[in-house]
Amino acid sequence: MAPIAARLEPVSGVLKTAAPSFSQAQAEALARDRFGIDAEARPLTSERDQNFHLKTQQGAEFVLKIANASEAPGVVAFQNAVMRHIENVDPAVPAPRVVPALDGAFQTMEQEHIVRILTWRAGRLMHQVERTPLLRQSLGRVHARMSGALRSCAAEPPPSDLLWNLQSAAQLRPLLSHVDAPGRTAALTSVLDRFESEASVWLEHAPAQVIHNDLNPHNVVVDEEGKVSGVIDFGDMVRAPVICDVAVAAAYHVRHDDAPMADVRQYVDAYCEAFPLNREELSLLPVLVALRLAMTVLITNWRASLYPENRAYILRNEPHAWRGLAAMMHSELRT
Repeated sequence: MAPIAARLEPVSGVLKTAAPSFSQAQAEALARDRFGIDAEARPLTSERDQNFHLKTQQGAEFVLKIANASEAPGVVAFQNAVMRHIENVDPAVPAPRVVPALDGAFQTMEQEHIVRILTWRAGRLMHQVERTPLLRQSLGRVHARMSGALRSCAAEPPPSDLLWNLQSAAQLRPLLSHVDAPGRTAALTSVLDRFESEASVWLEHAPAQVIHNDLNPHNVVVDEEGKVSGVIDFGDMVRAPVICDVAVAAAYHVRHDDAPMADVRQYVDAYCEAFPLNREELSLLPVLVALRLAMTVLITNWRASLYPENRAYILRNEPHAWRGLAAMMHSELRT
């Protein structure tokens, strides 16, 4: 067997590079000197970048984003272009707005890092609130509206080896070595096998568009009424069939009981009201949801082994992913 380093060769460079480590004072200086925003900075959690919440004395709020040193300028420019497209096509979509720097550019450089500022979306993150039918229905409608806005987006993502792309599932097999429980390894292998036999060819030929690709509970903001008030973190966007985007979002609503897809249906039904999915797409949804859950287990365990000091944050979604995947597989065995 090849050494682990060789078997991990195809994985993303950004995921293997440590996050930036700017101080609060440095963040405040960047906001003031480059963007003309005099604000207090507060660190926010992030896996591969570094983010700060900015708040001015007048109460205006922003996010200062400092990109991973391995992030290509074209990747950030693509994200900015997509958010600006959403703002122009459908401003009602609650996505962040890109704030220009003093020189008019939408991103600037500090050392080897790309720096930019986005508007703040007020509310609590979805992982901090109760998941109600109202919230799932709201998420479905907001997501569908975003899909509609992105349907006309001509921006092309730069070449990327992003592992969080359902279409790149073949790259995940080397990561099975980081799961030390034989039963789990067998289950994860079966998910990858099923994807390759039932969905991979269809995805290669299906119409594609820009998708968010990461509507996890840490990237959805919820207001006091329990409705979605923001969709944030456009760092994992790809061009892919929209069913991939639906599957990613749905994976975080899988229940851990005998009806694992019951809550998923509330979200999907609301999504389809505004952005209908066809029968073939819906038939592939369970396969793709299971794949996303498997990806979460595999990638986060691998990442945690690389950066044990950030283990708790990296593995925050792993327990839910494994329990959801186990419930889905048990349900299929029963039926």
